[in-house]
Amino acid sequence: MASSPSFFQRFFGTRKGRDAAPQPVSLPELVLSARGLAKQLRSGPHGNRRAGDGHEFWQFRPHQPTEPASLIDWKQSARSPEPNLLWVREREQHAPRPLFIWVDPSASMRWRSANSLPSKHDTALADALALGQAALLGGEDVGIPGFRSRFSGHQALPRLAHTLMQLPPRDDTGRDAVLPSLTAVPPHAALLLVSDFLWKEATMQHCLAPLATHPGRIALLAVLDPQEHRLPFSGSVQFTSCEAEPDLTLPATENLHEAYQARLTEHFSQLEKIGKGQAPFFRLHVTDHPALPVLADCHTFLRGRA
Repeated sequence: MASSPSFFQRFFGTRKGRDAAPQPVSLPELVLSARGLAKQLRSGPHGNRRAGDGHEFWQFRPHQPTEPASLIDWKQSARSPEPNLLWVREREQHAPRPLFIWVDPSASMRWRSANSLPSKHDTALADALALGQAALLGGEDVGIPGFRSRFSGHQALPRLAHTLMQLPPRDDTGRDAVLPSLTAVPPHAALLLVSDFLWKEATMQHCLAPLATHPGRIALLAVLDPQEHRLPFSGSVQFTSCEAEPDLTLPATENLHEAYQARLTEHFSQLEKIGKGQAPFFRLHVTDHPALPVLADCHTFLRGRA
């Protein structure tokens, strides 16, 4: 199983065949969700003040388990909507730098296993836009690889959301060109790439190779449906593809759970081995889980705090 490069791509469909694509979330809904999440991410800073080449301000970041409890800002933590998320308050020097965001527009990202769940693409957009809005509120420019213009200012979120929503679906018969060109991305810019990353091994190596030479920070956010994350099936199951992949029927799927989890872990571990310098930052968001803890980690990393 581990030797099959297309193992994951065969699990994009449902056990009942190809269903109609879910209605995508509306632009106003996306903007409202992103603004709410960004506000929670930026419960600091307060009162930007000029200090040298950057801005000096109070910044709140998630408390790490290895840090002493004396660092925790209990007043701020009490306001957190996530009871298990504690915050540390610290002063930092921050020189604004651009953040470039890419959200995978492929057909497989439009899939969901239940009508009560958002599609992977809707979740990916909401996550990316929340981090983008947090960057905009921090005075940073936000760009999209392959686009010349950047977005800036507190009111740029709707335009950023519209542009990301309009990215054309890839030609899924040729997955060697998953990512757009990164040649125009400034070397000091931070990169946020959001996908399910359920790519063939050759595609993974080909598409992520350019990241190895990018000196800026790179955050990889994988978004999975619960069925893709846990493979919660038993008996014989037929999987159909949302893309140009053959159908696959597996018998006794209950016997594959451990092997599937091991393969998934191995697959994603490759994302953290890109390049010779600082490894990319990787987080996984399952669509039936709350976004804030994962986004808080990504936000901390992209701002240079991890």
